[in-house]
Amino acid sequence: MSTRDYRIDRAKGILIFLVVLGHLLARTSPWESPILGAPMYFIYMFHMPAFVFLAGITAKSNKLAERVLTYFVLLATVLPLMWGWMWLFGLNPDYDFLRPFWYTWFLLSMAWWMITVPFIERFPRTMLVASLVVGLFGGLLPILDTELSAARTMAFWPFFVIGKLYGKQIIDWAGSLAIWQKLCLSAAALAAVGYFFLDQVDYNWLYGSLNFAHFDVSVPEGVGLRLIVDIGAVLLTLALLSWLSNTKDTIATIGKNSLAVYILHGFVVRGLQPVLDDSRNVLHDAVVLLICVALAVAWTGLLAWSPFERALRWWSSTVTGLLLKPFPFLWREESDRRSERGRGERGRRGNAVNPGDTYHPGDAYSEGDGPDRQGLGLQPMPGVGYQHSPGYEQHPGQQQSFASPAPVAGEPYPLPGSHEVPQNNATYETTQEVPAGAAQRAVRYRRLPVYLSGDEDR
Repeated sequence: MSTRDYRIDRAKGILIFLVVLGHLLARTSPWESPILGAPMYFIYMFHMPAFVFLAGITAKSNKLAERVLTYFVLLATVLPLMWGWMWLFGLNPDYDFLRPFWYTWFLLSMAWWMITVPFIERFPRTMLVASLVVGLFGGLLPILDTELSAARTMAFWPFFVIGKLYGKQIIDWAGSLAIWQKLCLSAAALAAVGYFFLDQVDYNWLYGSLNFAHFDVSVPEGVGLRLIVDIGAVLLTLALLSWLSNTKDTIATIGKNSLAVYILHGFVVRGLQPVLDDSRNVLHDAVVLLICVALAVAWTGLLAWSPFERALRWWSSTVTGLLLKPFPFLWREESDRRSERGRGERGRRGNAVNPGDTYHPGDAYSEGDGPDRQGLGLQPMPGVGYQHSPGYEQHPGQQQSFASPAPVAGEPYPLPGSHEVPQNNATYETTQEVPAGAAQRAVRYRRLPVYLSGDEDR
């Protein structure tokens, strides 16, 4: 049974607050003010690279068509609504589907990054190198800019790949640092922000949305500045992760519902834009900053209300399901494919699985991919339940092809109740609760020597 890592949720909670705050401040022309410009440099140096890094950690290749299409559905939903919303407030949006408007670029970029996940899993080192090259040198391509969110997709892709391949290890490493190490890391991160702020580096570099031609720089200058920006983002991201504890709290809840906050906050910010545009004309910059912080706290908390998140996910999943319904080969469960591959591999190896041990509707285990329970050769027995097929053996070196490992002596086996495989007994017997009206099902397992070759994703 997997345990949720609340460090990821808490990181998302903090970052989504910074997203809301940054977009509120951006409506006040903050880059011209030292008081407002400093927090803007801090936020924009790392908040989206860090978000992309966390997205890489949770990215999976199963149900890929559904996952990718979901982002397109959200984009196609949000864009027209945002255009209409801005029209109501007398604002002039950019009516162009090829140039995702404002913050909606992230939805399109997520779709592109998700398409690369199977390749990242299959060729991890190659894709890591490719992402670094693309991230640093992508600005060379003059034809790629805000169109189709191409520039940002390339600039932030390394963070997605690193998150996918090494994200959990990085979070563990950052959290294991001593206090003095965390303080040094945080100081280095703030020093990077100070350098950009005091040197007045063009803040457009932080957006990642423009190519080198826009800045009128040479190739070495462009690559060098892109590298410096990325190093600053890495330092700030690591500093944030180092201080997070694996605790479920309000921040974690906000992070869990960050999709709703991200999509809905844009309507709030644009609704407040007429007021924010003129705020610095009547208020001191420090007061404007405090008001924006208060608004960000309030609206982040309100938009993180669970019904908003559930409604968005219901809408996106419903529309996605309808669009994919004519193409069942795109949304078939990955577990079914793994089960078929596993049965095919066992057939080719000639394992002594009972010929009658095939899948029938209604013959299902409480967990797993099919009647041959997790590669153990379990056979349905009328009136008894499931037991090992006679003569079934699992040979040393045989790769486990299912989601859960086979029983190992002394370790919990992933069934309800977490039963343990006895250390010294050949078999054990247990019962499981089944729906009312049906008899309890007795299940007998035989301990077998099993060699696991490792994660199936590697």
